[in-house]
Amino acid sequence: MIEENLNNLKILFNVLRDEGYRVLVATDGVTALEKLDQVVPDLILLDLMLPGRDGFEVCGELKQNVRTADVPVIFLTGVTAIATKQRGLALGAVDYITKPYQADEVLSRVQLHLKLQSLQLTLQAQNQKLSQEITARRIIEGELQKLNSTLECRVQERTEALFQALQRLKEQDEQLRHKAYHDLLTGLYNRSWLIQHLTESLYTGQQKTTFFLDLDRFKSINDRFGHLSGDLLLQQVAHRLQTFLGRNGVVGRLGGDEFLVITPLQGQEGEAIAKQLIEQLRFPFQLNHYTVQIGACVGIVPTTAPYHNVTEILRDADIALYQAKRIGSNTIVVLTPQMQQQALERITLEGDLRRGIEQDEFFLQYQPIVALKTRQLVGFEALIRWNHPHQGCIPPAQFIPLAEETGLIQQLDAWVLKAVAHQWHSWQHQGIDLDQITINVNLAAIHFQQRDFFKQLEILLLQLNLPPSAIKLEITESLFLESSALTLYTLEQLTRKGFKLCIDDFGTGYSSLSRLHTFPMQGLKIDRSFVSAMSEDSSVIVQTIIALAHHLGLDVVAEGIECAQQAEQLQNLGCDLGQGFWFARPLGIPQATQLLHEAVLICG
Repeated sequence: MIEENLNNLKILFNVLRDEGYRVLVATDGVTALEKLDQVVPDLILLDLMLPGRDGFEVCGELKQNVRTADVPVIFLTGVTAIATKQRGLALGAVDYITKPYQADEVLSRVQLHLKLQSLQLTLQAQNQKLSQEITARRIIEGELQKLNSTLECRVQERTEALFQALQRLKEQDEQLRHKAYHDLLTGLYNRSWLIQHLTESLYTGQQKTTFFLDLDRFKSINDRFGHLSGDLLLQQVAHRLQTFLGRNGVVGRLGGDEFLVITPLQGQEGEAIAKQLIEQLRFPFQLNHYTVQIGACVGIVPTTAPYHNVTEILRDADIALYQAKRIGSNTIVVLTPQMQQQALERITLEGDLRRGIEQDEFFLQYQPIVALKTRQLVGFEALIRWNHPHQGCIPPAQFIPLAEETGLIQQLDAWVLKAVAHQWHSWQHQGIDLDQITINVNLAAIHFQQRDFFKQLEILLLQLNLPPSAIKLEITESLFLESSALTLYTLEQLTRKGFKLCIDDFGTGYSSLSRLHTFPMQGLKIDRSFVSAMSEDSSVIVQTIIALAHHLGLDVVAEGIECAQQAEQLQNLGCDLGQGFWFARPLGIPQATQLLHEAVLICG
């Protein structure tokens, strides 16, 4: 047996060995031919796709070698093309076994051809014997005729057996073709078939409307009732969609809870179909003992006319679906040129962001944080900036949300931590007293779901000889709503090691006051929206936040202070620290360094 794929080799070896066969194996043609110089097998199973010499070349050499010329060769292949099979048969192969392997088929064909080979060898021996007897004794002609008659019967039996084997091959090919183009769970067309169908539509100029449908709350159903119930839901959804569409279109499953519907209906008819698809899914589903209701979002590509390949169609369908999901449940969005352009710009920006991280295109600015009573500098907030080679300075509001969506925020935050640590080290070498200075660094919540995050941070600061107390980590409130045991453990470990923790943008909609006291925090930041809305008569919210924080032993920082009145009012309310344009805009390293020198002189 000559088979490159070790998994396939192991499967075939076990099947044949369990049937009592002795099996010699090789993974390439050269090794196989070397082994065949030492032994002549009864049957050879030969993979078409081999490294170096392919199956056709190996078969040719076997048939040219007198030792192996008469050994039956069965090709192993995933190719079903008639021309390929004809080429193998022309070289002397006796049969094909198609991948993926079916144990019954493999054993049937091996047994068949071993029997045929045995018969062939018997026939050759008998013919030789008969020839010798004819030469010696003419009297055995009658026996020879009888033997010829027997052989003709055997040939007829062999022909019938081969015909039946070919019929089985045809049936198996049809089954494999069905599996290749249908989703095993739902029975719908799969991605391969859908792509082929759209490709044919583009080639023939048929205009189609493409609907990309995604279920709402599917993950929560999976989590709550289990994956078996989730699979049952997908099967019922598939049945409803297929029953509704009938002959008006085709429906397939792309994967997960995503479905693709393709119809010839255009314009308003297409949008009407989308609405009816959602309506079909509004009715409750029965999942064993549970009744659930779901919704769906649909993105529509209204025509395939302007497209040249299927990838563009699926990309734009995904763009429309993404917009629908952002709006909310049971939403339909038809792709527009503006939407398409924005998505392409986002894709371009994502690529630029990845390249920017690799090319080190980012830099930091430092916004001062001061004590409101003394107006003394107590630290900075490190703010990342992107110096794009073509677009200039891109504001964080444009690339930070994208980094969070794509997971690149982890690399950005790691870069900020390293840059801050290096800068702190540089200031120390300049002789600046940093004992009372901290640098605030914003961290995304995703870091606290990584088991080794604390260790990575500790190693980085250890390498740079930076005390943990020099860093204050700012964390958004969303972390506390989605917190786990791992999150709480990480926060506690950071606090024990001397890191300072601060809740950023407190009060912007994620507050969980009932859980605030359970987290090891040292401070919180009042969001700029509360500061900007503050006046003499409307400072109750700010006053409440300050009182709550002080009751829990937390320092309070107010951000976005833009005038003397705000600074004075916050000071009167008992706010500890402040930052904003009134004190200073974010500073470059030279300006921040100068401010540190001045602060040291003032303190001295």
